[in-house]
Amino acid sequence: MSEFHIVEARPHTDWVYDSANALDVAVSLDLVAEDQSLSAEWLRASFADERNALKGLLLALPGPAPAGAVTGRLGLPEAPADAVEVLGSLTFGLPMRDNRHLMDDVYVQVGLGARRAGIGSALWREARRIAGDRQRTSVIGWTQHLAGAAADAEQVIPPTGVGSVPVDRATRFAQSLGLQLAQVERESRLFVPVDPDLLARLRAEAETRALPEYEVVSWVGPVPQEYLEHVAEMNRTLSVDAPTGDLEWEEEAWDAERVRHSDEVYNGTGYGVASLALHAGTGAVAGYTRIQVHNAHPHRPEQWNTAVAAAHRGHRLGMLLKVINLQQLAATTQEARFVETWNAGENDYMLAINTALGFSLHSMVGGWKFTIAPGG
Repeated sequence: MSEFHIVEARPHTDWVYDSANALDVAVSLDLVAEDQSLSAEWLRASFADERNALKGLLLALPGPAPAGAVTGRLGLPEAPADAVEVLGSLTFGLPMRDNRHLMDDVYVQVGLGARRAGIGSALWREARRIAGDRQRTSVIGWTQHLAGAAADAEQVIPPTGVGSVPVDRATRFAQSLGLQLAQVERESRLFVPVDPDLLARLRAEAETRALPEYEVVSWVGPVPQEYLEHVAEMNRTLSVDAPTGDLEWEEEAWDAERVRHSDEVYNGTGYGVASLALHAGTGAVAGYTRIQVHNAHPHRPEQWNTAVAAAHRGHRLGMLLKVINLQQLAATTQEARFVETWNAGENDYMLAINTALGFSLHSMVGGWKFTIAPGG
């Protein structure tokens, strides 16, 4: 690749999401031998929603930058109106309601035929510049490593001392940019439907600890109006209770309106299967879990938020909520073949629940941090 240039996705330029998704599919097939990509419809919906964060999609295109191109809000030429070949991409989010010190969810992808030409590094330099321009002091990026694929490789261990990632192409790239491994997460899979007898047994065991003090309500689709603030409280809880290793994460600002708006986005490209635990005597929220089913790939739903309030722990609510939700999923989503979930390696409690349900390790995910000095 002799020459390339970097552009930013122009709002509502439709082709960029199809092309970014095609690149995602190709990189995913190369990395883990299957399509784990986000869908083009999800990218469109996500990048159209900037109520809580500014979203960035940078693209590497062949050849020199065209003369006279319009400069976008990120200081780069805007992507052309007509589709061209995409050599690489970088996505990120800049939280605007909370965690305003972060550039989050940085993910770099370079096409198989365009590697080792400096494209990934060029995309990173632009992201770092944008972070500095927006007064962000910490950048969080992610790498994925298929479990067992590099068992004999040298390992990098995060400051938590829990988990590791192999020194492979992705790790070497992150280290070459000056990023430090801050946390390791486990991506696990549960093949479904789960044995109904196992779920019934685990539910009965959990109910002996949880009932009648607690009750569980469930739904499919948007959060019912009467539970919006309950879900907001659980999202706030998860944002500070879930282990974050050496990542500099602060409490998120959730309220009922943010839950309602997020629901609109999520249900535009799929639907949620959710369960909420309430204290029977007071009605106080005690726990929450959600599985997201994507329209584009309903065979691989994702286990999202699971949280139990500190005052209500010790009643097996985490297990009870997950079992009931899996029973809901079996009744509503016959296309599902496996459920994916991500947990910090140091989250022993949730990992124990997942193991009992039958989740098994599929890949390791590295959370990498880059610190920008004030004014740097």
